[in-house]
Amino acid sequence: MMFFAFILAGCDKPAEEAPAPAGLFVLQSPKGGEFLEEGSQEVSGKAVNLTEVQVNGVAAEVDAGTFVADVELARGVNVVEGSGVDATGHTIFDRNGVLVGEFEDDNGAVEDALLLRVNDGGLRRIGEIGADMLASQTISESITAINPVYSDSYAWDYVIVAADVESVSYDTPEFAFKPRDGALGLQVTLPNLYVDIYAYGEAFGFDFDSDVSMWASAAVLSADLYITAQNGRIAVDIGEVTVELKDFGYDTSLLPGDVESYILVETIRDTITETLVEKVNEMVPPLLDETLSGLDPSFSTELMGLTVDLAFEFARVDIDDDGVALNLDMDVVIPSTGDHAGPGYLGADLGTPDLDTHADVSGAVSDNLLNRMLYEAWAGGLLDIRLSTDDGSLSALMLAPLKATEGTITVNALLPPVVVEREGELQAQMGELIVNIDTPGGALGDHLQAAVNAFVPLEIVVEGGELTLKLGTPEVVLMVRESTMGATDEEMTRLVEDMLPIDLLFSLLGDFSFPLPALYGLEIDEGAAERDDSGVYTGLEVSLK
Repeated sequence: MMFFAFILAGCDKPAEEAPAPAGLFVLQSPKGGEFLEEGSQEVSGKAVNLTEVQVNGVAAEVDAGTFVADVELARGVNVVEGSGVDATGHTIFDRNGVLVGEFEDDNGAVEDALLLRVNDGGLRRIGEIGADMLASQTISESITAINPVYSDSYAWDYVIVAADVESVSYDTPEFAFKPRDGALGLQVTLPNLYVDIYAYGEAFGFDFDSDVSMWASAAVLSADLYITAQNGRIAVDIGEVTVELKDFGYDTSLLPGDVESYILVETIRDTITETLVEKVNEMVPPLLDETLSGLDPSFSTELMGLTVDLAFEFARVDIDDDGVALNLDMDVVIPSTGDHAGPGYLGADLGTPDLDTHADVSGAVSDNLLNRMLYEAWAGGLLDIRLSTDDGSLSALMLAPLKATEGTITVNALLPPVVVEREGELQAQMGELIVNIDTPGGALGDHLQAAVNAFVPLEIVVEGGELTLKLGTPEVVLMVRESTMGATDEEMTRLVEDMLPIDLLFSLLGDFSFPLPALYGLEIDEGAAERDDSGVYTGLEVSLK
């Protein structure tokens, strides 16, 4: 009886509730680190024992433990985040970072990577260089080297006349450029031209010598300049040079009366004129060629121990009423030390930026140029880093939230960083940085792996003659992939988001800069940069010292 009473009593005991079935959510497509086209994309994966399943806020269709959803992806880095609610009311989620857009072949040059304008102020500075070069001493030396500039005989050799130019002088030359559609008008003014001449010879058996002088209130030389891009370089051709001697006069009163002073003067005047034309033809095209070619910002530099070569080529030159516009293509070479590969750099339809016509030099840097540089840096392995407390490259303070005092952090970038405009502001985006944190002997565990996606405000500034890209404070979205720290990946994700200073990692990348092109021989005084209305260029304005 007691036995049966015990059995009956056992039957009256309430049964324990079965544990709630575990929920599972896994994003399977797209995978983290994929390159995708812009627009609608299908997202799929596993969703087991979950309700309210959605992807990027869009409700997903769930059937037999799998889900499907169509989401819109914008150009740039996108974080595809899916989630569902388990039986305990907790949200389980998964995140994958992808890069979206059109991708350009990284072989060959980036077209219209850099646009430049030399406006009135810049042309005026070029003129100042020319004025310094066209010194009167230069003309004097050229003419005196061919003395006598005149020699002739008249009246059956009764009169023999020769003349040497002793000096040519004028006040400070003035160069003026007048741009117009298709050509750059040039006017060179030599104020107060004065020529000293020594004339000598024999007239009817008597030797003579005397001083002759010629002058003009100004010698004005005019020509059209034609500037083109040929084989990646600037070429300058000069049209016919004309010379006008204003208020021309001469003094030949000391010559013997029978010497034909008019012919003598005409000949020397022609010699002076021809020499001036020769010097303008000889000097001005190379001056402009060298000056405009000085706008080429090609350079080599060291970046994280590797040589980076940026090579620009002039693709087109246009002259309008405001100045000279130049389009430059760009190629970049970084020796590869990594194994990254992709379909190419993030491209954009460039359109035409609105360049300032008032600054000495203005320009625009295309996002394509920046994205090509970032792509090459990524493909070259420059963004794969290793930090360790052993060598001092990693501070133990960064590991304190994980209750560890020593360890290593390695970063492997699955996607190239890109720059994309968001609401009128430039933004650097980094997708699927795989961060491995190893903390031997750590109180919480010894390994954690997270996939990090970051969106960083990017400011382009002109400092010290360089164009500098400054990184702001990043917005970080991450997902813990692996952990030995005694919690689910979702729990560790929340912990790392709240505690680990991931943004410090991005500060290690530093600011990137490259020399800003300036007119040959002239330094940049100050400059400014701001986004262009095109949405794919950053405009530049530079004044010269």
